[in-house]
Amino acid sequence: MILVWIALWLLGSASACSPVPTATLSPLPVLPTLTPLPSTRPPEVLDPTQSEIHIWHSLTGRREATLRTLAAAFAADNPHHIRVRVEYHSPLRQEVLTAIAAATPPDIVITPCDQLAGYATTGAVVPLTAYLDNEKYGLSLTQQSELWPVAIDGCRDEQSGEPLGLFFDVQANLMFYNATWLKKLKTDAPPQTWDEFRSLCNAARDKKTATWGFAFDGDGLTVVNSIAGLGGTLLNTRTGQFTLSSPQAIGALSVLSDLHKDGCSSCAYEPGVDRVEFGAEKLLLTFSSSAELANYSEAVFNTKTKKPRFAWGVAPMPHLASDPVVMVQGLTMGILRTSPNQQLAAWLFVEWFSEPQNDLRWSLETGALPLHRGAAEAPEMASYVEQNPQFKTASQMLVYARTEPAIKRWPDVRELLSLAAKAVCLGEAQPNDALLAANTAAEAILAR
Repeated sequence: MILVWIALWLLGSASACSPVPTATLSPLPVLPTLTPLPSTRPPEVLDPTQSEIHIWHSLTGRREATLRTLAAAFAADNPHHIRVRVEYHSPLRQEVLTAIAAATPPDIVITPCDQLAGYATTGAVVPLTAYLDNEKYGLSLTQQSELWPVAIDGCRDEQSGEPLGLFFDVQANLMFYNATWLKKLKTDAPPQTWDEFRSLCNAARDKKTATWGFAFDGDGLTVVNSIAGLGGTLLNTRTGQFTLSSPQAIGALSVLSDLHKDGCSSCAYEPGVDRVEFGAEKLLLTFSSSAELANYSEAVFNTKTKKPRFAWGVAPMPHLASDPVVMVQGLTMGILRTSPNQQLAAWLFVEWFSEPQNDLRWSLETGALPLHRGAAEAPEMASYVEQNPQFKTASQMLVYARTEPAIKRWPDVRELLSLAAKAVCLGEAQPNDALLAANTAAEAILAR
């Protein structure tokens, strides 16, 4: 059915009869190509004093409140008397595109990397390179080394390699495991290879007690992580072509196919079902985001005894190489092209935002993983980490962090991978066929 759906989508059908949810592919607005403003003046000779910077975002809830609190603190204390105006915009992408076309863009936009990459193709984004290494305003080598590499490397231009913005609000893709159950299966460590994973899943399956080894929730980032863990890539940066049907991608989906044939895995596409089953000790292993850590803690917690029902932990997904791969998602704080003084003022806010105390505040208020290597050991984190030891483990995994391709329309491509994996999990398609169809559809997206 996945092949039928993709074929219908390519023909422009609005719907396809399939038990697998269809992707929503929004039209891509066309941006004008901008001519970069000429400026040979280095940042140290510019004057950002009394500038007012505009920050556009689409955050809500605690994230929006924390952003506004931090922006107010910066405006009150920065020595250049830079004022900050924080504005919520929705739909953010369309409004940013309109502002760019009218030559009135915001100074900073907070957005997923793929959208920032789309703006960058027209010259609307100012890479951070000139600011990062500037002796007067940049980050010293020591400061840069204290950050997890993903903070700077998380959103780089696929062609030039330049950092497009500060990558933050990080969430990692993780394997959640029942440590108590693993001990009953005579192992003290979570699986590191897919063979170990398959063996444990089969050992955990019991039809009488309705226990399963694993439930696949259809998340596209999990599929991307599986492929990367086998050494695969999804985009040939030299040719610009997708490689969704590579041997590594076929291998990743073959794991789902094998688990389906073994009868030890289930396909759980309703949000939160896998977490509930994990908390009820019906699932040994799941994959999810570090953003779900608090929800998993709640699911495991026994309200009668006021203790967790069992010991549990998080680990990287199984992998082929000696080092694991941990795919992460987040937001990027990018600087848009305005004037040299405004751009410097915007950078000073970005640099200030990345400082340890502000990074810690963002993490504690939002649950995002901190950008600094030593953040989990900070006194401010002590109480939180004591109550949530899995958070510290997840934070330390950022040493293995990797991000998805920084190209426009990437979420649509990820959704195609998700659809292919769902079909394989349900036994409705073979890995090779599903991925070939997904790759064809992805190339059509790229050609638009």
